[in-house]
Amino acid sequence: MSRPGESMNEAQAEHTSGGMRNRLDGVVSQLRGGGLRARTLRGASWTTMGFGAQQVLRLVSNLVLTRLLFPEAFGLMALAQVFSQGLAMLSDIGVGPSIVQNDRGDDPDFLATAWTMQVIRGFVLAMAMCLLAYPASWFYEEPILFPLLAMLSIGTVIKGFQSIGIATATRTMQLGRLAILDFVAHSIGIVAMIIWAYFSRDVWALVGGGIIAAIFRLFLGYRLLPSKGSRFHFERDAASQIFHFGKWIFLATAMTYFGGQGLRLVQGSLVSMSVLGMIAIAGSIAMPARIVIDRIVGGVLFPAFAEINRKDPEQFVLRVRQTRFRVLLAIFPFFLICIIFGQHIISFLYDSRYHDAGIFFVLLSTSTAIRMMRVFFAETMFVKDDSYGHAFVMFFNSVLHILGVVFGYLVGGVIGMLCGGVVAELLIYPLAVLRVRRHRVWVPSIDILMILVYVALTGFIVYQYYHSKVLVGGSVG
Repeated sequence: MSRPGESMNEAQAEHTSGGMRNRLDGVVSQLRGGGLRARTLRGASWTTMGFGAQQVLRLVSNLVLTRLLFPEAFGLMALAQVFSQGLAMLSDIGVGPSIVQNDRGDDPDFLATAWTMQVIRGFVLAMAMCLLAYPASWFYEEPILFPLLAMLSIGTVIKGFQSIGIATATRTMQLGRLAILDFVAHSIGIVAMIIWAYFSRDVWALVGGGIIAAIFRLFLGYRLLPSKGSRFHFERDAASQIFHFGKWIFLATAMTYFGGQGLRLVQGSLVSMSVLGMIAIAGSIAMPARIVIDRIVGGVLFPAFAEINRKDPEQFVLRVRQTRFRVLLAIFPFFLICIIFGQHIISFLYDSRYHDAGIFFVLLSTSTAIRMMRVFFAETMFVKDDSYGHAFVMFFNSVLHILGVVFGYLVGGVIGMLCGGVVAELLIYPLAVLRVRRHRVWVPSIDILMILVYVALTGFIVYQYYHSKVLVGGSVG
């Protein structure tokens, strides 16, 4: 016969187990169904898991490749990608966002027109890259840039033929297959890079792996996300709608490029390929948090908020404010870790050739953290049909970042150049607030507190860095 105490413990255990089952059933029920909340949660889950897995692979491959290749290879690849990505961004007419936002986003003729425009754009980009290849190699005195850019142009053609089902999957927030598609293609590309680098030990491993990944993504896209819209067709009205919505996105994307990746063009003319390679490596660790948030916001929450605004605009402001607060609170500890322990992280992960990238990582993490304070600003402007406002903000983003890089380098060398990026982000934030305040999604108290913490910590760490350099008699910046 059991004793009273044992019966009580069993009852408590059964109650606890039942409570856990009920909570688990509640989570599962929220993820099921076709409602907006369920689709948003599923989309966010798939995006986070897929991108998280990709970043683990990227980190592992980065650690392997940095032991097979020299910093100069990463610098050359970073510079080549600046040109290829720049041309891609400078020709962005907003096909994807148009499909998400437009009422005809499910119309096969509208989708076919968008796909046709996408294919044409791919060929135009390839020709532009081939024309730019020789002048770029001459300006930077790096002859290998000529064949590198010519080879990268193949990737733009491949991407142009991607299934338009990828865009419709974003519109409907059916992101499971899209996450699988990206993960598999990314994994294949990484394996190809490592094998190639093992035998060749040169920058061509990075180029070849990227092209192989693009080819696999193309075929898997048609397998996993087929669409009747992936065919040649041109409808004047559909093209007009895409151009009308995308004209300000084009300008905003161009300005985003010059204020982001395009800065490498300026940096490449100021520092050596070795230093540029270390900046690229530091950026590859600092950027994933920003990219995953951008993917969740742009690929999951933007379609969700667009639907809320169409069906129940009164709820839009409340939903955005609540979601934005949760996102900022979730990423705050991550950026604190990157800023405080950034130098130790680089020293632990990489060999001594890359240890100078530690302070680069700290400063890039701070820039990224402050930039994330503008999360949901762009998407709010898109939903409210204020793409001009986004273009306005990104224009100043570009100007301030370029000025920050140049003047920062003149004052403080490489460290000053990266500090200039932090200052630029601090100046852009109030400009973005002025534009988005009319939509009532800004909450100043949490924003200002987080920014002050980021800046204070970074200032202290940079001071310590300079002080340690002076003590050991080393060069600063």
